[in-house]
Amino acid sequence: MDEHPELDGYEPYEQKPIRRRWVDRMIKAAALLGIALLVVPIAASQASVAARSAQNWCATWVAYEINEPATPDANFEIFGPGFFGWECYATNIVGGDRYLGYLGIIPGPPNLDDGRVLV
Repeated sequence: MDEHPELDGYEPYEQKPIRRRWVDRMIKAAALLGIALLVVPIAASQASVAARSAQNWCATWVAYEINEPATPDANFEIFGPGFFGWECYATNIVGGDRYLGYLGIIPGPPNLDDGRVLV
């Protein structure tokens, strides 16, 4: 007795692929392009917000620390004094530029030497 009687007389055949290989590549490329077009504007917006926030916190810190007219300068540095993140400098002061401190990877209020947070 046959184990699967419903398959009696069945002969397998080779099917052609539904789509061609180049169509699959085009679909994958379009999907990757779509994902990139979603991610790039978000990353650019976040970088812009972080730069503006770092500049504002640096200006607050310079106004607090420096007793003469100075220009705040917030830079994102990979191997800076705080290692990786936003650094605050006071520029255009007598005696050259002065490093004030580390603002963090995501810039936030500066921490003063005595442990207080400048808000």
